[in-house]
Amino acid sequence: MAAIKERENKTAEKSESKSASFRKTKAWKIIRTVLIVIVVVAAAIITFMAFPDWPRTKVIPNENATNPYIRDYLDVDISAHRSGAGIAPENTMMAFKKVLEDNEKYGVDTYEFDVNITADGELVILHNLTYDETSDAREFFGRKNVAASELTLAEAKKLNMGENFEIDGEYPYRGLRGDDIPDDLRVVTCDEVIDYIEANSGEKKFNYIIEIKSLGEDGMRAADKLYSIITERNLKDRVIWATSETDVSEYMAKTYPDMPRSANPQEVFQFFMYCKLGKDLDELDVTYVALQIPYGKSAGYNIFNLGTKKMINYAHKYDIAMQYWTINKERYVRKLAENGADCIMTDYPQMAYEALDELKSEQ
Repeated sequence: MAAIKERENKTAEKSESKSASFRKTKAWKIIRTVLIVIVVVAAAIITFMAFPDWPRTKVIPNENATNPYIRDYLDVDISAHRSGAGIAPENTMMAFKKVLEDNEKYGVDTYEFDVNITADGELVILHNLTYDETSDAREFFGRKNVAASELTLAEAKKLNMGENFEIDGEYPYRGLRGDDIPDDLRVVTCDEVIDYIEANSGEKKFNYIIEIKSLGEDGMRAADKLYSIITERNLKDRVIWATSETDVSEYMAKTYPDMPRSANPQEVFQFFMYCKLGKDLDELDVTYVALQIPYGKSAGYNIFNLGTKKMINYAHKYDIAMQYWTINKERYVRKLAENGADCIMTDYPQMAYEALDELKSEQ
């Protein structure tokens, strides 16, 4: 009996072992299948989002464009991003002056800059919501996150906006305090910048891309102020205003429909999907005149590629200009120009100007 019992136990153990082995094998097959499905789906999504143009895709000139921001092929508009952040402290009068006074070298057609509203209702030129990144605000006020919206213009003008500007490994304006800070390195307002450019540009008529950075109600107040500045100077035909805040963008479109604006992120995504799916964009009744969108490094090296010929042709079909940021590599400048882009925003306008000049001579 003991021998029989022992054989039964061994048989049961073998059966249980085989069952466990079977379960493990089945589980692994399920896991492997799931992993394969994930990889295939991910590959399909990446291909859908970022696959470049087919070799036969050609630029389609939009000769019937009524949008003044759509440019002829290779006649790409060069925009000084943050007023030329690679050549002078960004969004300072020093940068604006540098580009303006030596524009034969830079070839700039458009100034791009950002605005925030102050506690006393002024529009200051500032990319971030706070002064921390570019100035000595932490030292001066003894705390972090010094927001533009909580300072008056007079308080903000005490800061050195060149504090953290770096070029060739050097910080040429670091440590300047009080009366040693040049006026063109202090906080500057939208009014001051536009008036300076308009008064000193001669026959050249620059365009402007102005992005509102303020949020919520501050952003709406900033829109009111900016609209007033633009209309008082009769510049509506030379300004595209923008914001990444959907609520502010909707306010701008509803309150000031006569003012040209760029698409907000939600609208950009809709545009992207309609293009990819080959749908009629007129179904959306769009009210923006341009897409101001990233490319290359700024777009995660084009995980979402918005710079293809197909994408640009699609935009031009609907009379929408395609403007790209922040294009600081020559190869990206050339690629976008070859694909039919209308505007390139760059920290290094001289680089873009020379790259485009060389490309046109090759063509």
